[in-house]
Parts: sequence; structure tokens; C-alpha cells
Amino acid sequence: MTTPESSNRGAGNPAAVMTLPPAPAADAGQPGRRLQILAVLAGIVGPVLLIAYFVTPLFVGGWPSSTAPAATVAAYADAHRVLFYFGGWLQGTGALLSVLFLLVLLQLSGARRTLAGSAALIGCAVLLSVVAVEAAMLQAVAVAAANGDHATVATGFELATSVFVRIYPLIPAPLVFAGIGFALSRTSILPRAFARTAMLIAALFLIAGLASVFGTSGLIFAIVMSVTEAIWIPAAAIAFARTLARSQP
Repeated sequence: MTTPESSNRGAGNPAAVMTLPPAPAADAGQPGRRLQILAVLAGIVGPVLLIAYFVTPLFVGGWPSSTAPAATVAAYADAHRVLFYFGGWLQGTGALLSVLFLLVLLQLSGARRTLAGSAALIGCAVLLSVVAVEAAMLQAVAVAAANGDHATVATGFELATSVFVRIYPLIPAPLVFAGIGFALSRTSILPRAFARTAMLIAALFLIAGLASVFGTSGLIFAIVMSVTEAIWIPAAAIAFARTLARSQP
């Protein structure tokens, strides 16, 4: 509790009213811009890792088919154990980086709290879950092959090469690209062509997912759509980098 007398004494003492100079304000836009630049790098590196995941077995050679006997798959996995471990890492890391780029686009579009944004967020979560389980199956094949467990080798390899490749275009991919497409249609952070093509990719993914359930041709279509996705994401990242360059003062 102060008294008038003490207040007068404080007013007469310069030290009592002296205040520290305000600290220099930090550049509020700098962290955001750094995040955007990192998102561009993630949008380019992520698909590159995914493409490496898909093409590496072609260069190694001898990759068994999904219908190969368990003993054949086990022998191959035991001889190429690092390939299975490295493949799981490529797939998981590539998918994570791609999703990070898409989430930054969603945040900048301002549509994160909309229905389209919710669909994209759910799709990203399901996508990463599917990828994580598929990568775990690849690891399980290598471990089981080393232990001589042919039953686990057969189950894990079948799930990784035949089942999850049909789930991805049926559920997570359409959700992600439909949500991102609608979000981008209401903003100018990317050319409008990316919004339209994202929604087209979502529709084609859904068709591929349905077709893959009934035959091999649908599975091939789903693989083609995965390649299309791996082209769309880095193309969007490069376009976003150009947007950042034009907006730089």
C-alpha cells in the first residue's frame, strides 16, 4: 500500500520511474518463411525418396512376385536384408516429408478448419498409418527370414506387396488430394491448375482403388496414379518456391 508521501518521493527520484528500453522486435515473418522454405525442400525430397523406394528393387533384380513360394521370398529377403530395411526407411521418410509439405500448403490456404481441411488432415493421418504398417511388414519379412520363420515371411510379404497397395488409393489418397484441391481452390498460393489437378487425381485414385480390388489392371492403374502423385507434389513445391521468390521484398 502506498501513501501520497511515498508516491511523491518516488516521483522525485528519477531511478524510481526509469524503465528499460524495449527489446528490438523480432522479425515475425522470418520463422514462417523458413518453414515455407523447408516445406519446399520436403516437397521435393519426399517424392524423390518414394521413387527411389519403388525403383530400387528393379535395379537390384530378382525381386520375388507376391505369389512366389515362401521359401523363395525368405531366401531373397535373407540375402537382401539391407534392401528391406532401407526400403522401409525410404518409404516412411518419403511419405512423411511429402505430408509435411501438404500440411504447410493446407495451413497457408487458411482452410485447415474447414471440411476440406479436415478431410485432408484425416487423409494424411491415415496415409502415414498405412505407410508405417507397410514399412513394418517389410522389416518383419527380413527379420522372419533371418529366423527361418517362413509363415511370417509369406504373410508379411503378401500384406506389403498386395494388400496395402490396394488400400492406399482407396482411402487415404482420395481424402488427401480432394481436401488439398478444395483448399487450394480458394487461395492464390499456387496456380489454380494445381487445385483442379489435385481434385482430378483424387477422383482417379478412387477409381483405381475400386478397380484394384477386382483385378490386376486396377492395380497397375493404382501404381500409375502413385507415379502421378510423385510428379504432382514436387511440381507443386517448385511452383510454391516461385511464389515465395516473387513475394520476397
